[in-house]
Amino acid sequence: MTAVPLASGAHVASIGRDPRAAGPALGRSDDVAHAVARPVVDGLDSAVCGQLVTVTAAEDWGTSQAPTRCAECARIAG
Repeated sequence: MTAVPLASGAHVASIGRDPRAAGPALGRSDDVAHAVARPVVDGLDSAVCGQLVTVTAAEDWGTSQAPTRCAECARIAG
């Protein structure tokens, strides 16, 4: 038998985060809100500023009414 390589243009899987995904999720550390790149699951994750935060996947950075936002996350995520 001869092995025949098969090339496909379809992207199957990726280890990194998808930059085309929806806007950042909302993470919290103490009383400060942080932006977290998606996809996320509920639990601990790293914010875009590098801070370790508690994330809830259902909360969005853009629509959050958090009174205090991380200045670095606001600069990076908008």
